[in-house]
Amino acid sequence: MLSPKNKRITKNKTRGKFSFFRFLFFLVTVSFVVVLIYVLFFSPFLEINSIEINGNDYIEKNLILDKINPEISGKYLDIVKKNNLLLAKIGRMEKDIKDEFKIIREIEIKREFPEKLIVSIIERKPKMVFCSADSCFILDENGEAYDNYSSNEENDKNNFITLREESSKKMSLGEIILEKKYMSYALEIKQELFERLEIEIDNNFRVASLISGDIRVKTKEGWEIYFNENIGLEKEIEMLKVVLENKIEKSQRTDLEYVDLRIDNKIYYKFCDGTPSQIAKDNATSATTPTAPTNSTENKDKKKKD
Repeated sequence: MLSPKNKRITKNKTRGKFSFFRFLFFLVTVSFVVVLIYVLFFSPFLEINSIEINGNDYIEKNLILDKINPEISGKYLDIVKKNNLLLAKIGRMEKDIKDEFKIIREIEIKREFPEKLIVSIIERKPKMVFCSADSCFILDENGEAYDNYSSNEENDKNNFITLREESSKKMSLGEIILEKKYMSYALEIKQELFERLEIEIDNNFRVASLISGDIRVKTKEGWEIYFNENIGLEKEIEMLKVVLENKIEKSQRTDLEYVDLRIDNKIYYKFCDGTPSQIAKDNATSATTPTAPTNSTENKDKKKKD
């Protein structure tokens, strides 16, 4: 059995050992924290050295980097570098980029340790330009007006088809202006006319009202063609082919004012002198030559013979 004196000595030794271990633990903890802070915020270990950008078909990579680099340049309080992977303000970068480039539908920036940012972009697909009143907008694949349109080098090289509504109805950004079906119909007109009939048209389309489904286009020769979505482009192209092959000679096209295909199985056309004509599609397809005067040129020829 220990004497009181020995008990005190043993107790003091135990306290000394405990104090030593506490101090050692404290020292190790402080050292760990200091090293961790240094590694995370001051060492080059987490400095952003690589930025990967995916999904940018329309926007140049350099333009996106121009929005990111200012956010990772310089220092916070002149102490900690801003290009630290942990301190990078991802949310602000995403907002700035999306605000700058309206063509971006979605953007996500992820950190990839230890030194990389990955920028993933989903872009809209610009399809055409729509104008109404005094405003023009670029429409995406959903028919949504996502950005204002102005003629410049970048936009002009896209060779957009422009559909102008002649009413004074005002449209606004973010609005779904055209249905996908109607927009596809309008976009196919130019291609189908050229590929099937070798007719070139201007990129400026006109429509009195979107509700009507009508579209008016102007050929490079100066005459117009009136379409209507409800008839169907395939049938309208066939109707146009009929009248051009059987009723209107190529030399007469310079005197032509318009061909109207908006009524099923009826084709109306008019020459610049005001002479209107009408044929039924079924009759025209069976006739290789006109049996009666149907336009101003034929009438003039008849008068000469008389």
